[in-house]
Amino acid sequence: MPNSIPNDIYQYSLFSAYNAGLKTGGPPVAFLTNHGTHGTGYFESASSTARANDMIQLDSTAYIISKDGSAKPAERGACMPHTSVVVFQPTYRLKPTPGTTSSKIKEEVFSMGRNTPMSFRVEGAFKSITTEQKSYENVKGTIFGFVIPSWQKEVSGEGLVCCFLSEDKKAGGRVKEFETGEAAEVDWAKCGRFHLGFPQDDEYEELKI
Repeated sequence: MPNSIPNDIYQYSLFSAYNAGLKTGGPPVAFLTNHGTHGTGYFESASSTARANDMIQLDSTAYIISKDGSAKPAERGACMPHTSVVVFQPTYRLKPTPGTTSSKIKEEVFSMGRNTPMSFRVEGAFKSITTEQKSYENVKGTIFGFVIPSWQKEVSGEGLVCCFLSEDKKAGGRVKEFETGEAAEVDWAKCGRFHLGFPQDDEYEELKI
């Protein structure tokens, strides 16, 4: 990968390839965190059908989020078959009113460029967060991820692609929807360039994607 440029997104492999079963291999935490301060991803899975542990990276530290929602710092050698990272330097900020939904925040972020992927962060208190692992009520922490335009669906996913990490960094999950609480802040940045790395093995080439 080239040298990191602020707010450029660096992604490894296609989301469609991950969904098609390519859930092993990929670069280790130590490699990709050299290209970004923040990010999300999936760790290797035991099989093509098993649910993988999630990755959230905040302030240059990657965390592994287990199937039960518990979180801890990830091993530097842990591999990620699909992941995106960014040197996050936000250029926009807002303070949403309590009760602002994730769909409203998505709408606000996309108002700056509906066809451009964005990296975004929500910090502070949340009334509720629903993740793929579990649900949280009246919790503090950080949500980080990307707002992906529809044209990029097969490459990176679609809509809000993000994870949550609690303030004590012991719990989290892959976010489905959320509602802000008191004194939450949202900041984000437009992506200037998108860098995509492809797997080089036969397993990737044999996929039907």
